[in-house]
Amino acid sequence: MNQFLYTRSEQINGPNGESELKDYQDSFNINKIIRSVTLGDGRLLILLDDIHQRLEEKPKINTKINKVVGTIKEIGTFQTEIFLQGNDKERFYKLTNIEV
Repeated sequence: MNQFLYTRSEQINGPNGESELKDYQDSFNINKIIRSVTLGDGRLLILLDDIHQRLEEKPKINTKINKVVGTIKEIGTFQTEIFLQGNDKERFYKLTNIEV
């Protein structure tokens, strides 16, 4: 198996304006990792080899009146970024560390 399971937390806004942190179980293919970077806040950033393009709609702003007057479609280039922390980060290190 080449899938690494991890927990992703997401802020969810409720109908009454309250928000809660909800956890999701996600996975990624460890054979697609091209780099990992430790961030200043202690999280581990995983970059995957899946560079892709997709069409995005962005607001078109008339600068004379400073108002949105429509949308512009642009092609953006993206790469999957996964953030690991806590127990998931430690499990990832144990799984991928190669000692010589």
